[in-house]
Amino acid sequence: MSDRREFFKKIGLLGLTGIATKLVSNEQLKALETLGNEAVQNLPFTLPALPYAYNALEPFIDEQTMTIHHTKHHQAYVNKLNETPSTNIDFQVDDITKCKSIDATTSAVIRNNLGGHVNHTLFWALLKPNKEAKPNLPSGKLAEAIDKDFKSFDEFKKLFSEKATKHFGSGWCWLIEQNGKLSITTTPNQDNPLMKVAEQQGKIVMALDVWEHAYYLKYQNKRADYIANWWNVANWEKAEALYTSK
Repeated sequence: MSDRREFFKKIGLLGLTGIATKLVSNEQLKALETLGNEAVQNLPFTLPALPYAYNALEPFIDEQTMTIHHTKHHQAYVNKLNETPSTNIDFQVDDITKCKSIDATTSAVIRNNLGGHVNHTLFWALLKPNKEAKPNLPSGKLAEAIDKDFKSFDEFKKLFSEKATKHFGSGWCWLIEQNGKLSITTTPNQDNPLMKVAEQQGKIVMALDVWEHAYYLKYQNKRADYIANWWNVANWEKAEALYTSK
């Protein structure tokens, strides 16, 4: 087996570590690894694989930040959800609209961790490599809507950047659709505009993580620099798909 340490982490979730350390044959280890993988796959929440390599967004978002952000921060939300029995019944991760069920009565553990999982799953999909640093602009119906509601993409970019930069503390900046009109909004912590607790609710079109862990290793406290570079890797094709979806 190529990486036994990773395997032991997996089977540790099943309480099988003590058994595994007593096995010596590769055949036995392989059989137990299969059991561990099957159990992990059957958990209600799993960490989605990124659609690109951890270094694919450089130089705009660095490899170390992406690795830690995905395998540590996002994984922590997944782990916490799987430790919460009620999530097995109440929520399904493949339907992000389940966040619409979250209101003021929802427990903090579900609100924070389901929000974190959904938000990050969207965030990864809304990023796209741009090694050649070509101008990255929306097109199609979304581009038309941005021009209509913000006068121009440049004006939208300015307003979105200002909103994201000035958001106090940890949270997210969003482009959403409300009743046929695009709006820019922010949410604290891991809340999102699908939740009933959000100040502004709507369909998510674009998402930007402004938690410090999203940029601190490369940009330190310079959130504005992170945001300025994020525009180079914003995935407007995915945003267009979200905007035009029913």
